[in-house]
Amino acid sequence: MQTDRLAVLRAWLGARWSGSSLRTAADVARRQGRLWRAMGPVVACTPAVSALAGRPLADYPVVRPEALRDGFDDWNTLGLTRSETEAAALAGETGGSGEVRPGIVAGFSSGSSGRPGLFVTSAAERAGWVGHILARLLPADTLLRPTRIALCLRADNRLYGDVERAGPIRFLFVGLDVPAPERFERLRAFAPDVLIAPTQVLADLARRTDKPWPLHRLFYGAEPMGEAERGWITTALGARPDPIYQATEGFLGAACPLGALHLNEDVLIIEREPVPGTNRFLPIVTDLRRTTQPMIRIRLPDLLEPLAAPCPCGSPLTAVHSVEGRLDDLWRWPGAVICPREVEAAASAALGPEQDWRAVATPGGVTVEADPDRVEVARSAVATLLAAHGVEAPATAGGQPKQDDIKRRRVRWSDG
Repeated sequence: MQTDRLAVLRAWLGARWSGSSLRTAADVARRQGRLWRAMGPVVACTPAVSALAGRPLADYPVVRPEALRDGFDDWNTLGLTRSETEAAALAGETGGSGEVRPGIVAGFSSGSSGRPGLFVTSAAERAGWVGHILARLLPADTLLRPTRIALCLRADNRLYGDVERAGPIRFLFVGLDVPAPERFERLRAFAPDVLIAPTQVLADLARRTDKPWPLHRLFYGAEPMGEAERGWITTALGARPDPIYQATEGFLGAACPLGALHLNEDVLIIEREPVPGTNRFLPIVTDLRRTTQPMIRIRLPDLLEPLAAPCPCGSPLTAVHSVEGRLDDLWRWPGAVICPREVEAAASAALGPEQDWRAVATPGGVTVEADPDRVEVARSAVATLLAAHGVEAPATAGGQPKQDDIKRRRVRWSDG
């Protein structure tokens, strides 16, 4: 299958145009309303919600991602079954085309923990995704000049190959299963202009490197990154890591030139579910372009904190701090809630941003893991944070930091 370069160009131009023409929140709302009304025929072909076609968005149920995956057969417009789609997605990860129908490609999300999300896209949707992501992430001349893009994620899929076929782009995919020393050598030899990787990969590269890389842009996703760690990686690799917000549910947000994460509300409606005891919210996502596998009012477990003031870049798209973790990562005791970003700031300030650590809280206290020579410093910093919130639970020192899965989650809550 060939990438439709004309469709990519149209999507790229559309994203560029919306980025310059949407000047106020009212402009964004009018565009969203128009796109939502145009979704009527798609809704009518989606068994899970067909009875609600033509109704206001607020009349639709809020759906958890797990329910969407379990009910896959009712959440696509082509009559696909989950079993045949998963088989096509698996084939795509092992060298096959990933096609479940002519031109319809299946894939698993590149999320690095838990059960991967299952998605299907048409050729038009893939071209739209490629055009939109290139317009949001890269300079305006990317489609005209040679660019080397490297990506590190759990698994490759067809979408990433479509990026390479969209223009004079060389593309390197390096899976997270590649040993760290080999990954470093392969990436360094490729000398990417643009690198996209989880935070833990960028931290490992920073520890191994002895001079800045020839990077034009650097992006992180899938895992949180604290501001101290961001500054350290910037110095080591020679480019500021900026957040990208991508999930099974779509391309949800990208950084502006100033480094703030803006939600892609030119093609999404993102409602906010407040998180009690914090100024964070959970996003409820409606994609206004997906026609094969509609995403309507999908509630994600991601913690988002809006900026306290409008972003100086001037964009009317909502600006948030980078995704700091999941709802389940909140530390919560009677009368006190501590957000992951607070823990990250306290531990990194005590240890230094280049040190690895983890802190797991339970109703009975917090266990802090770090290098044995430094763990007491980290434990003391967390104990001070708990005291500042009036939490009487103790902080104790553990062993070397360990991860429960491939994804790095430094701040965890366990019910015990």
